[in-house]
Amino acid sequence: MITTLYTICSASQMFRNIAFRAELDRHITPECEDQARILCGEVPAERNNKIEELRKMILERGECNPPRLDDVFLLRFLRARQCIPARAHRLMVRYCTFREQNPHLWRDVYWYGLARLGNVYEGVLYDRPDVGRLIIGRLGLYDPDKFSPDELIRGCLLLLEVGIMQPKLQVLGGTALVDCEGTTLKQMRQLTPSLVTQAMSVMGYAFPLRQIGVHIVNCSGLIEKLFFLFKRLAPADDLWKRVYFHGCDYTSLHR
Repeated sequence: MITTLYTICSASQMFRNIAFRAELDRHITPECEDQARILCGEVPAERNNKIEELRKMILERGECNPPRLDDVFLLRFLRARQCIPARAHRLMVRYCTFREQNPHLWRDVYWYGLARLGNVYEGVLYDRPDVGRLIIGRLGLYDPDKFSPDELIRGCLLLLEVGIMQPKLQVLGGTALVDCEGTTLKQMRQLTPSLVTQAMSVMGYAFPLRQIGVHIVNCSGLIEKLFFLFKRLAPADDLWKRVYFHGCDYTSLHR
């Protein structure tokens, strides 16, 4: 079983750990500075000019209304898009549009209430330049009778919104590992096109995160067919190229 690959922790403990690390790790280290140059195309001498160019683009074009315009906030969008202001601006527009279309995912979210997600988000492994931060979810532990699909998305957003405060996560990006072991038809009925579109948006299409890959394991042929159906409906074309189905083949996963 895939459980042997990682440490199990409760959702509430994981949220607390990530929030604590995010509060500590607000400043970029020399090692992270080098990684930002290699992975994100970030040149320290040009950083402020790029931020100002992005801010000016947002204000002049008026295509979005970001919740913030400070340097720290804008920099995470630049790092997610190779420090190219035009690409960061497109990401910002998608991020703001996603927030406007789905205010219920942010509004009145009780952080500790999400602890009842249990081990659906089972753990986080830190942090390699080739993988980034590995976030592990177990779809088979999702209980539709106890919480709604929206709460799954809120939990993922909580992990990312708090974690993305850290320069290290902004620079290294992340990889998602989704374990479908134990998934039932009742759970699969919750996987609507709307939910999958929201999930893909959170995973990188409309969120300032360098998404390295999404690996789906212990999945049946039916799950693969569903995802390929959703692929036609969801907009995240580039992100779909980084979604990998491994079935029960761990050799494929390890490669």
